[in-house]
Amino acid sequence: ALADPSLPGDARLAAMPTDRFLLQDLALVLCVAALTTVLFRRLKQPVVLGYLLAGLIVGPRTPIPLFADPERIHTLSELGVVLVKFSLGLEFSLRRLAHVFPRAGLVGLVQFFAMLGLGSLAARALGFAERESLFVGAMLAFSSTMVIAKVFAEQKIAGELAELVFGVAIVQDLLAILCLALSGVVASGGAGAWAASLGEGARLAAFLFAVTIAGYLVVPRAMRAIARQRSTETLLVASVGLCFALAYLAQWAGYSVALGAFLAGALVAESGKNRQVEPLVRPLRDLFAAVFFVAVGMTVDPLVLREHLGAVALLSAV
Repeated sequence: ALADPSLPGDARLAAMPTDRFLLQDLALVLCVAALTTVLFRRLKQPVVLGYLLAGLIVGPRTPIPLFADPERIHTLSELGVVLVKFSLGLEFSLRRLAHVFPRAGLVGLVQFFAMLGLGSLAARALGFAERESLFVGAMLAFSSTMVIAKVFAEQKIAGELAELVFGVAIVQDLLAILCLALSGVVASGGAGAWAASLGEGARLAAFLFAVTIAGYLVVPRAMRAIARQRSTETLLVASVGLCFALAYLAQWAGYSVALGAFLAGALVAESGKNRQVEPLVRPLRDLFAAVFFVAVGMTVDPLVLREHLGAVALLSAV
């Protein structure tokens, strides 16, 4: 069934054996990703494309007799999101974030509403209903911080431009939280959307304020004390431990793990030890970021792309 191209992706997914181990899946994913990224580097193309191709190869939705368990790989891919956001936070101390936020906020808001409108118009042209068109527009309004971070790292883009772009990405992340909170209201008919928006915005602001103030009082002093021990192992363990602790706290509060991880990085940056932490975290970040992109490639169903090629082309152009 896995090799039968006539079956839909879900049928091939159901046919996957359940007695596989995490080590098998991880070995397969990393080995295939290594081969595809070597190929794409030789072609002078972004390695992200190689990771996505690796995901297609090992995923259950293509008739190739190589397959990894999507659920296990997706779980590992969450580590990539957390570590990339943490590394991004290391570049933004709270002071730098406050400096860039006015410009980034303006650009982010203009970009969000422009893409929301254009995406909704494109969806209406494709025959979607008004409510569905709003969802399509919202989908197009957000960028992938994972992709931006990977491409900027490869192209060695830094400085003021990188600060502004990542600032916009942070604004998008905050808007995405509000949009997700509003999605249920819009889906049910839109009644009470403004009240829900204001309530969720206040709750988000309270969460950010509480974590930032508490973290600012504790984390920088603790990181400086740990750094004085001159043990890179202890510094790495403490930093990554803080990263996952705040990621879990954000998840517990009903937000994405990425938000908590970014706050952890920004708080570590306030200690002035971010230049010591970043090289320690980088190999771990790159490894699990690769798993993340492979996991994205595993979700792509070529048959669905073929069926909706026109819509995909139009929305990609927008």
